[in-house]
Amino acid sequence: MTASPVDVGVCVPVLDERDALGALLDDLARTFDGGRYTVCIVDDGSTDGTRDLVADRARSDPRIHLLARTKTGPGCRRGGASRAGLAWLLENTAHTHFTDVDADGAHRPDEVVRALGLAARLGADAVIASKYVPGAVVTGRPLARRAGSRAYNLLLRGLLAPHLHDYSNTFRTYSRAAAELTQRYEPLFDTPVYMVEMVAIWLSHGLRVVEMPTTYVERRLGASKVVPADFVRGASGALRVGWAYRSGRYR
Repeated sequence: MTASPVDVGVCVPVLDERDALGALLDDLARTFDGGRYTVCIVDDGSTDGTRDLVADRARSDPRIHLLARTKTGPGCRRGGASRAGLAWLLENTAHTHFTDVDADGAHRPDEVVRALGLAARLGADAVIASKYVPGAVVTGRPLARRAGSRAYNLLLRGLLAPHLHDYSNTFRTYSRAAAELTQRYEPLFDTPVYMVEMVAIWLSHGLRVVEMPTTYVERRLGASKVVPADFVRGASGALRVGWAYRSGRYR
């Protein structure tokens, strides 16, 4: 039998995702079978029994860890959760790569394996699962969300690097060196805009960031934690990160 190429720390930010999380954990176990992996589930204050589910799964699987937090503000605080989970994984594991995965079914674990292979072949430091490159498939996403995402990414391409097409997808896989680099900088945001900051840091240091086509499926279960105000925060945050990038804050 050929050894699995998987050696990855997985960060899964959650808030009231009990109905969806079990399926993701099963998918990860099947997809990464034979590989080395750790799943850090960062819970921002669930009240639906998500923490109980994680604790129960962790008792029988030491690769699963619960990091319990309290959300720091209104709306989606995905960035703060992802940063905290990555910090824990860096401190407590020796994995060569890390990835951010949503619990809602939009991100497929098999694409992490594909990203690891692409990173190895191209010598890439980070691989973004992009909705906007040839071969990508997006299903179940409302037209308004698609239009807003397109506009947001066009703005970021102008502010940061035009060769990247999907700054907003939080689904990316990156090396340990790239992960450690992000921890050196105090973030401007703990919202999803922080995920754009990560890319700005990598680009500022000349890391090789590439994209691969993703199959994006709108969430299977539960409700999105993004509220309308998050779109306004996202646009203003993109401008601020773009200015910080151009002014050399991340170098």
